[in-house]
Amino acid sequence: MNAVHPEGGSSSAGAARFSNNFDFLRFVAAAAVIVTHAYVLSVGYPNMRLYDPILLMGQAALATFFVISGYLIPVSWESTASPSRFAWKRFLRIVPPLIPAVFIILFVIGPLMTSLSLVEYYRALFSLEGIFAVPFFENGGVIGLFQGNPVPYVNGSLWVIPVEVVMYGVVAILGLAGLLRRKSTIIGLTAVNVLLWMIWFDDPRMAKIRFTLYFLVGAYFSLHRQRITYQPLIAGILLVVLGLSVLTPHPPIAGVICIPYLVLYAAHIRLPLLNNFGRAGDFSYGMYIYHYPIQQALIQVSGNTLPLPTLCGLSFLLVLPLAFLSWHTIEKWALAAKNLDLADLRRFFGLPETITGPGAARK
Repeated sequence: MNAVHPEGGSSSAGAARFSNNFDFLRFVAAAAVIVTHAYVLSVGYPNMRLYDPILLMGQAALATFFVISGYLIPVSWESTASPSRFAWKRFLRIVPPLIPAVFIILFVIGPLMTSLSLVEYYRALFSLEGIFAVPFFENGGVIGLFQGNPVPYVNGSLWVIPVEVVMYGVVAILGLAGLLRRKSTIIGLTAVNVLLWMIWFDDPRMAKIRFTLYFLVGAYFSLHRQRITYQPLIAGILLVVLGLSVLTPHPPIAGVICIPYLVLYAAHIRLPLLNNFGRAGDFSYGMYIYHYPIQQALIQVSGNTLPLPTLCGLSFLLVLPLAFLSWHTIEKWALAAKNLDLADLRRFFGLPETITGPGAARK
């Protein structure tokens, strides 16, 4: 069986979406991240092996997100009329769902879970230090959150969002410069990233730059998709290599080599059950942005006594409704606005179509 990238072009966006398995893969990746963080947050990073299998599963899930994003964002750029509209579309995908998530963390979970009094909590939250810690804060010490937990972070998973935004900017800059489709450009950027990864390999924080490699490799596959086919034999070999890499000191290196092809192979397998998985909605983003603080709250309330299966089950039980609401009340409506232009916005807000003459302009 060959799972070849569909040519697209004449079909509608909706039909194209349901001709692949990206929605399914994003959901699986988000679920894997939830399970991984349930384990990590209850055990604590110092008590984990460097290449713990569950930790590797979570890293593979993050890699899946970056590969898919790297594959789809260049397509979005090429189908968008202007840089401003590209930025608008990216804004609508990232920011509207994030605002209520941060609000719930700070004004619902925070006041309930903080070790400070409410007066002290809000004073700390609106202090200069507190403001600079939002929304991508990690250690919750400034607002008294989760300091007794094995990991004191509030929503450490949000670090990927600024990285994603930077990669969107890279795509836009390369597109404007006319360099996006040149093979040497993506290959050159990949080489630079590999060099930086080698320099920072032993630094757990800076070594995260390897995830931008997944984005770049996904972008390369996207930009040359007409000449790339996905063969089951190649996928099988790469899967074996990836599996055997856990027996070596180098699973992250094998991951960068193997995961992009495997993800895109899986994305283009024609199975109606998987192709149509996202018809009820794409809940992966909501799952991702809500799960971490909810798990931290569960660990604090239980005194970290919940068995891992119970913590995972409660996490899904609480996170999935929030993800469902996020998609149906915010995300799908925000995405529906991606093709609005200035005239549409003026009509929506009841503003005049044009302002003519210096007198009218002054008014």
